[in-house]
Amino acid sequence: MQSAMEVKNPSLAISGLDGDLTEEEVEIQTRLRNFAVATMRPVAASLDEMSAQEVIQPCSPLWKYLNDFDKLGIGPAELAEFGPERLKRLLPIVFEELAYGDSGLAVAAFISKTPASVARASGDPKLVDRFGGLRGCWVATQADRGSDCVDYEGFEVAAGSKQSEGSLRALVGSSEIVLTGHSSDWIACGPIAECGLVHCPADYGEGVIRPDGGVFGVGLLVPFDLPGVSVGSPNEKIGQRSLPTGSIRFDDVRVPNSCLVHGRDSYNASIDRFLLSGAMNIAAISTGIARAAFEAAVKYAQDRRQGGVPLTHHQLVRWRLYEMWRKVEISRAIVRRAAAYNFSPQGPHVLSAIAAKTTASQSAFDVVSSAMQIFGANGVSRRHPMEKLLRDVQEPLVEAGENHFLALQGANWLLRANQVVGFS
Repeated sequence: MQSAMEVKNPSLAISGLDGDLTEEEVEIQTRLRNFAVATMRPVAASLDEMSAQEVIQPCSPLWKYLNDFDKLGIGPAELAEFGPERLKRLLPIVFEELAYGDSGLAVAAFISKTPASVARASGDPKLVDRFGGLRGCWVATQADRGSDCVDYEGFEVAAGSKQSEGSLRALVGSSEIVLTGHSSDWIACGPIAECGLVHCPADYGEGVIRPDGGVFGVGLLVPFDLPGVSVGSPNEKIGQRSLPTGSIRFDDVRVPNSCLVHGRDSYNASIDRFLLSGAMNIAAISTGIARAAFEAAVKYAQDRRQGGVPLTHHQLVRWRLYEMWRKVEISRAIVRRAAAYNFSPQGPHVLSAIAAKTTASQSAFDVVSSAMQIFGANGVSRRHPMEKLLRDVQEPLVEAGENHFLALQGANWLLRANQVVGFS
């Protein structure tokens, strides 16, 4: 600890108590913060007023945003070139700053690149050529298979019972895979996707259900121009209205085996890795939402007067502001700690992502709720930012897995790590 001869005010960076950012990290953070405020917030405000169908029309500002994001040079393709030491520090910053602009647009920028990223990671030039330039989505949840999808290890399968087989399944053959059924209505970027990474239960010749009650599965890249693929209409929802969500239907869609990326033996590991990545991203996004709410509350408390003085002169308001800031810092700390673990020799593991996601998303909900109280009746007006933030913050509580069910998964992994009988 440095010695000091005087008491100074705390020096808080854009992201609070970050005190060791490199020049590169500060440059990227500043660039993203400017993009979040100047580009994302105006676009998000426009999209929030539109119907879900209007959001995906050719004249929608969504498309300009996606193009502008690509020009930033901080997308999945560029980040894939970074080494683990840089990534573990940059990823939390990137997603937090994007969500400071708008959480729905933050999700859209990356989830639409998922199939292209998987194609590049495969190292197969044919997959890169086929999917590298397509806008995509991740198809994993089905209408009757949400939490069961998250429980890929089958921790929560009751004795003698089995998981739901889902509304979408694959029949794996020697030369092709046949997809039949439909996803859930909540596939992010589904209504604007040209392809998808599909994870679903699969029959390899002995049925879908595993002996332990879980399911066999498959992961494959699917171009949506194949016969039998249809994209559903976008859903109207209360929050993250800038993020188009909808269902994808597959009517006996025949996908060549060359599009297979994860088969029977690697399916669980594949789902695990994508759940981990998704939960980590939502954790950082939640922190960005919380930061936006905190800053809005600080500004409002300075401007709003009650009892002849600004709200910041009232003791309870000051306490609330501190509690909000404290929770933002807790969220930021656990996201960075989880990221560091996942890029360490011990990682990655979904337990760290679950801890970060459940903590950060619940903290964001608490922060936004407290900020709403500081705004009072003005908080519910669409003239102020809190109304939208209160709607948007509902989504991270269930994105990448509903928090209570994720916590159960975390508990199961924790007990397994501690070699508790029945969880080994």
